[in-house]
Amino acid sequence: FFFFLTHRTGSNPKIRRNKIWGGQNGGILVYNSGLGCIEDNEIFDNAMAGVWIKTDSNPTLRRNKIHDGRDGGICIFNGGRGLLEENDIFRNAQAGVLISTNSHPVLRKNRIFDGFAAGIEITNHATATLEGNQIFNNRFGGLFLASGVNVTMKDNKIMNNQDAIEKAVSRGQCLYKISSYTSYPMHDFYRCHTCNTTDRNAICVNCIKKCHQGHDVEFIRHDRFFCDCGAGTLSNPCTLAGEPTHDTDTLYDSAPPIESNTLQHN
Repeated sequence: FFFFLTHRTGSNPKIRRNKIWGGQNGGILVYNSGLGCIEDNEIFDNAMAGVWIKTDSNPTLRRNKIHDGRDGGICIFNGGRGLLEENDIFRNAQAGVLISTNSHPVLRKNRIFDGFAAGIEITNHATATLEGNQIFNNRFGGLFLASGVNVTMKDNKIMNNQDAIEKAVSRGQCLYKISSYTSYPMHDFYRCHTCNTTDRNAICVNCIKKCHQGHDVEFIRHDRFFCDCGAGTLSNPCTLAGEPTHDTDTLYDSAPPIESNTLQHN
């Protein structure tokens, strides 16, 4: 069976030994200072994050298997906290754990692996305590920290990740080549004033060196984005990415996913 489960406003449920799958939104949403104990569940094949933790919520997630999601594994936004302990988070299309916007969870003894993007990403003034986690074989890499992010780390094993972002940069490729417009690889990004780019545009380091050589460019920060140059949305064609994919503006600032009508009405 499958369902999209929400709990909110200080609620404190116990959710144990369920299969939560096939949802057209996410699996579990905890928000508005929600608490709760979420243990020994299998959460998979949901269209959005397997678990969302938002707005000062502080649940405990323990020994869950969160996998094969069409988005991220666990997304923590807007002051979310939580204890994530001994979970297996794997084969998700986006980051295994995305931590953003002033959130501060504790991740302890989780295994985050085989993801099609990053293992853990932390951005937008968030932080985290990471203890005894194993992060391995994720396509983009293991742990990514945006500019200004500081974390507390102890006894983590970050190993044998595919490191596709660093490999693309070292080979002189446009990062759009590995991300398309569906993912936001974390690396240095820039803006080109010569090409009249706006605060909704971002350009990867290799396109700055090649496609925008001699232009008036500005380093913005190390963060999540996809490259508008490679996406073909700028006036000058990209010389690195091949055929452009026509797309609209890039939101480089790691904004949380737009909430669906289902979320808004709950």
